[in-house]
Amino acid sequence: MKIRVNNIECRFSQSRYEFVKWQPNCYYGKQEDYINEGWILDGGFFRNVSNNVSIQASIFDLPETCYTIATLQYDADEMCCDMNTVGARLLQLDETDRKDFFAVYELAEERIREEELARTEEPEF
Repeated sequence: MKIRVNNIECRFSQSRYEFVKWQPNCYYGKQEDYINEGWILDGGFFRNVSNNVSIQASIFDLPETCYTIATLQYDADEMCCDMNTVGARLLQLDETDRKDFFAVYELAEERIREEELARTEEPEF
């Protein structure tokens, strides 16, 4: 399941539902800049030998990056979702992203409830 409105997305990942906020990736397309500054490709990572810092090479490939702002867990007893936020990230969303978050949340919770009810109603053999 994936539901996205502008910068806010709910998706099923790592055995849980999570809300992520998308933003421009400041590393996108800057691989050559890092090479010119002395970073070297070592396996799947770029390493800065002078300060022993490494970053994953794929960071340069995508125009967007995201971070988790909250997770949802379905509570079968209550027949609803419990939300856990990551720190104050949800509170730090601007007004537009906050509106989008609640729009996505409403759609996601409804779909999760439907999926969970359908799964529990399947006949056992």
